[in-house]
Amino acid sequence: MTAIASAVVPITGAELARARQYLYGGLAWGVGAEVWTLVLLAFAYYSGASAALAAWLGRKMPRWAVASGVTAALMIYGLTGLLPFSFYVDYGRERRFGFEHLGVAAWLAQWAAASLLTVIAAVVVATIAYAWVGRGMSEHKRDARPGRAGARAQRWWLKMWVVMAAAVVVTVALEPVVIEPLFNHFTPVRNAALRTDIEALARRAGIPNAHIYEMDASRQSAHTNAYVVGILGSQRIVLYDTMIARQPPAEIEFVVGHEIGHYVLHHLWKGVGFTVVLLLGWFALLGLIFPRLSRGESGADVAALPLVLLILVALVYLSAPATNGFSRWEEHQADAYGLQLTPAPCAAVASFEREERTDLIYPDPPDWMVWWFFNHPDQQERINFARQACLARPQ
Repeated sequence: MTAIASAVVPITGAELARARQYLYGGLAWGVGAEVWTLVLLAFAYYSGASAALAAWLGRKMPRWAVASGVTAALMIYGLTGLLPFSFYVDYGRERRFGFEHLGVAAWLAQWAAASLLTVIAAVVVATIAYAWVGRGMSEHKRDARPGRAGARAQRWWLKMWVVMAAAVVVTVALEPVVIEPLFNHFTPVRNAALRTDIEALARRAGIPNAHIYEMDASRQSAHTNAYVVGILGSQRIVLYDTMIARQPPAEIEFVVGHEIGHYVLHHLWKGVGFTVVLLLGWFALLGLIFPRLSRGESGADVAALPLVLLILVALVYLSAPATNGFSRWEEHQADAYGLQLTPAPCAAVASFEREERTDLIYPDPPDWMVWWFFNHPDQQERINFARQACLARPQ
């Protein structure tokens, strides 16, 4: 194969070792946080704490308020219990590797704001779900037909799935216009020449009025990135200002072409559909597993919420190869689209090589690690794929 010259200085052995340390340490701490999450949920349920809280609230409040109170308490307990992991992984390690720009107080304020949003969203979803399930249980108790009430009562998990599926759609739609502006400032790309080139690229892809924004990511981090987000009219492509500052226009155009690929290939809607179907599988398994692990409560009882979450979170962790595999498939499709759309496909090689240094991306991890943990193809695979496109259409 003919060698392809790159303007990017190859990553050194010391940098490669540092990237490996960044990856492996992050994965190890991430697994630790997952295990600790399961421990926290198991303790909340099997210690009887959730049942005691639900019983105490039930003497003072209506059923829907009990669901809200138990959910809020459980979320605050879980987020606070995970704070040491969050602080070390998202702040301490990021600071040590030269990425984090916020001070401790600013980071904690942002964590508190994000946690508050998480608690509010969980309370809304859980309150709706338990109100619906609870109403159904009351109706089933009045049904005198033999076996009818019991059969219907076993389908509590199906109603929960419907509420969660709706929540997924609403969240993806609202994220770019309601949630993200709370944490960052978004403006049209300020570099006029780059903005003109990007708009031309979007028109070439059949998107004459694409919403492409620049985000002030540098206020928080040195990481470079771009992403596409939103559905139901909230779609937008977002570029980190750190990437705009560090990469030449040709590389940025490839990155934008990749994100346009997600847009044109309807990956967000496909991702929502995949998630909703996967949720159905998880909730169906929840309905089967729950009676075997519970202490006799129904899944419709909010006192059992920690066990419901324990089972669902475990299923999410165990489904990582499927969810990450689907994401890698979409990312590869977007790479292929970006390489076809952009006028200089060889710039993609330089872009991927540059990311190894700017974001400490370890290029060639073991296959098993990619299979389980990675939601993008490994960097060396992406570089090799881009090189093939460069050789086929050198600029």
